[in-house]
Amino acid sequence: MRKEASLDQWKVLYETATRIKGLKPWEKFWDQDIIGIQYEKEEDTVFFSILGRGGECYGIVAYEGYEGLNSFLMLTMQEHMNLSVDYAMFNQRNLTCYWGNRDELTDKQRKIIKNLGYSYRGKNQWLYFLSFEPGYYPYNLDSEEVIRLAEYYQDLEMALRYYDDVNMNVDFESGNMFLFSFGKDKKTWNFGEVPLPFTAFQYGSLIITDEKLLADLAGVSRCKVVLEAEVSVMRAKVNDKKYSRPANPAIALLGDLKSGMVISAEMTEPDDDPVMVLADSLIKFIFKYGAPKEICVTNMIVEAGLRQICDVCGIRLSRVKRLPGLDLFVQGMSRFNL
Repeated sequence: MRKEASLDQWKVLYETATRIKGLKPWEKFWDQDIIGIQYEKEEDTVFFSILGRGGECYGIVAYEGYEGLNSFLMLTMQEHMNLSVDYAMFNQRNLTCYWGNRDELTDKQRKIIKNLGYSYRGKNQWLYFLSFEPGYYPYNLDSEEVIRLAEYYQDLEMALRYYDDVNMNVDFESGNMFLFSFGKDKKTWNFGEVPLPFTAFQYGSLIITDEKLLADLAGVSRCKVVLEAEVSVMRAKVNDKKYSRPANPAIALLGDLKSGMVISAEMTEPDDDPVMVLADSLIKFIFKYGAPKEICVTNMIVEAGLRQICDVCGIRLSRVKRLPGLDLFVQGMSRFNL
């Protein structure tokens, strides 16, 4: 069950973020220059991206662990992977603060600021925070997130001051980061330039281990249909008491390339893997109609998710720039408020 942060917890976070703002880290770092704070295990590192070097959007993004870093790389590689901006943005996993404009904040966020006694004026001055989780709409931080982020920012503040004091000059463009690592007691620490754990998005391939299912798929009949396959994020807030925050559904889509007809449109739950839902829809199609001649996809994530099924069934899997039939369907759906 969701628990809201107390005013005292928000106070610590706001005070720490305000001190960091005074250091003006965006004058030293670009948004792809990563600062890492390591807590014991390497996979528990928190990776920070500083926004604002271009002078338009000031903020600090905290990516927790390797899963968080992978979502950062999805965003930076969005064009290369042929992902829509919506798909990349709404599949982020991070805790973020922005210094934005008053109209960007919700009533709840403005109330927190008022209760803390802060008064902001002008463009890019209003401090607020958002939590990003795949399957959900960006939302206000809960109590645990406020506490974690305040601790991260206190350590980030120390790292930024150290960066200045020792006059660090990290070769970020070669895939390195500035790492600040603590001992278990947090009384000792090390700092320096180290390689990022990985510098390209890590694809989660769907691996079927059910031998009977694989044998059945290998023995299916064939059909001459060419399918389009896609996962689309709906960019819609769905409020339901069973969710701790507004959901942002994805739709797993299968369509017939020749006719433009949508064959399957499965709405996902927030905790579903949309690519797995799409793969399940494809398997159902194959058993009902036979293995299609070809499946067209637009991005590498869907391609990786369907690869094994296509290899087992002898289906040609093609990556294309756009899917005409499914694009029209998605455009039509975007006109409706779910």
